Amino acid sequence: MEESIIKKIGISTVHTGFNYGSALQAYASKVILQEMGYQGINISLKGSLIKGRDVRIKKIAVIAIRLLRQPHNIKKRVSVYSDNLSKSYSEQTKVLFNNFRLNKINPYSCTWNQLKRIAKSDDYKAFLCGSDQVWNSEALYVDPQYYLRFAPKVKRIAFSPSFGRDKVADYNRSIIKKYIMDIPNLSVREESGVSIIKELTNKDAAHLIDPTLMLDGTKWDQYLELQEDISDTENYILAYFLNEPSDYAKECIKKLAQEKKVKVIALPYQREVRDWFDFAPDAGPVEFVKYVKNASYVCTDSFHGTAFAVNYKVPFYTFDRQYGSAGKQSSRVVSLLKLVSLENHFNPSIELLDAPIDFSKSKAVLEIERNKAVEYLINALQ
Repeated sequence: MEESIIKKIGISTVHTGFNYGSALQAYASKVILQEMGYQGINISLKGSLIKGRDVRIKKIAVIAIRLLRQPHNIKKRVSVYSDNLSKSYSEQTKVLFNNFRLNKINPYSCTWNQLKRIAKSDDYKAFLCGSDQVWNSEALYVDPQYYLRFAPKVKRIAFSPSFGRDKVADYNRSIIKKYIMDIPNLSVREESGVSIIKELTNKDAAHLIDPTLMLDGTKWDQYLELQEDISDTENYILAYFLNEPSDYAKECIKKLAQEKKVKVIALPYQREVRDWFDFAPDAGPVEFVKYVKNASYVCTDSFHGTAFAVNYKVPFYTFDRQYGSAGKQSSRVVSLLKLVSLENHFNPSIELLDAPIDFSKSKAVLEIERNKAVEYLINALQ
């Protein structure tokens, strides 16, 4: 009985909302710990004002105060929020997300004070923060949950979090520095994050891959119970864009579809204009992975769209994301592609579409990186 209690590990990461990458990395972290013999438990703080979103009263209050102190930021932030609200998901897609969160992520819901109590108890051996952009360096609210401020220092482990950008906004430097200084086990998802931590704190951090890449395609098939289906044999291009694709990206997608005589499936939003795609189906996290796995090509502006294409060795092209009012975040995907020697698939030349892709290097590199990440966790959990 005592042995099962001491093997609990809390996971503090983003898993609300309707984002494939967030949901799948939260689940991957849980599975990785399970394979190591631990019980990974995703933490969900009570008190959200909007179902499915991390919207808390204190968080809103802090953001409001900071906006009043930075009036030049108000228009930009409102625009970013409006951009996000304008992206609509089908009701069935929301149901699929909610089912995945309930059945796969299965979060433990508690208040901040309850979280502080269990963190001090012997029930939990440690707590991980990461992955995803939990350390968003431009955030107006630097969330203490994602820096494990509720837990004793000795139990704090940073597991491949991302700053999302290649620098920290001046208004966040002091608090992020303080929070990171209090985490004894440090790792980040991008090379730029290693540099940020060194510059801020003079501490060294391990550079680890995203948790979704720590599970290869075979394991994802196993854990998500992806069965082969005769309908999977139809050829298509998966166009997974978190923002409206650029004109150049649409031109490339159309050219590839015409040359290969295949349909274009667009995720994740409902879209009214269909001049560059054929279908926009309902899809939760499981369906997303299945669409990537069975695609002839993946075209995307997403880090996790790129990651799953690499994991499944599907020919892919990653385009600069049209961030609108938000800041540019391309360092995340550039860091991944550099690691696996596939940089030429970022903003590809239209003349080089459909050039053969050699995944042998990426496969070998990912095996090394998976072992490195497991070793990091073993050492941090000693």
